[in-house]
Amino acid sequence: MIDSGFGASYLSHPGRLHAKLEINLYSLSEMRRVNPLSRKNSPQYRLDAIDRRILGQLVSDGRMSNLELAERVGLSPSPCSRRLRQLEEAGVIDGYAARIDPAALGLTLCVIVSVKLARHGPEGHEQFRNAIRDRPEVSECLLITGAADYLLRVWVADIEALREFITSTLQAVPAVAETSTMLVLDQSSYPANALR
Repeated sequence: MIDSGFGASYLSHPGRLHAKLEINLYSLSEMRRVNPLSRKNSPQYRLDAIDRRILGQLVSDGRMSNLELAERVGLSPSPCSRRLRQLEEAGVIDGYAARIDPAALGLTLCVIVSVKLARHGPEGHEQFRNAIRDRPEVSECLLITGAADYLLRVWVADIEALREFITSTLQAVPAVAETSTMLVLDQSSYPANALR
């Protein structure tokens, strides 16, 4: 899940469309804050082949039991549980999430919006981020290099909702100089490829 420091809309307001497509079911951030093995407090955690197998299995099914996970990666349950706990404590596993079908929420249109800021100082970035931080349409916000400053993944119900979001929210921010919208026709993700 890409967070970018944004607060999450967790489908908490009935009747309002929420595009937060990954809902944290179990957060480990508190554990890492007080744990001396935290990724922030120690050198980078070194993954071995078994760790990568564990991660690969969890990427495809994060709800499997420890017993099933152990069987799939060729460990007995106790060592598997111990490795899983180490991966969580080290911050390699940041949490567990549910993937929700946007269509089930009435969100049928996905677009990528590039945003170019008029002011590139810290105040311009802060003004922009504050304006979109709690917008339910925004599921991702990426600070990038190149011609644009940000890319947003936006989910809306229809073209009218998109027009309203762009004109009334994005283009109303004084720090925004220009926006460009690209319609997503299809999407694929391959998170387990990095574990090979």
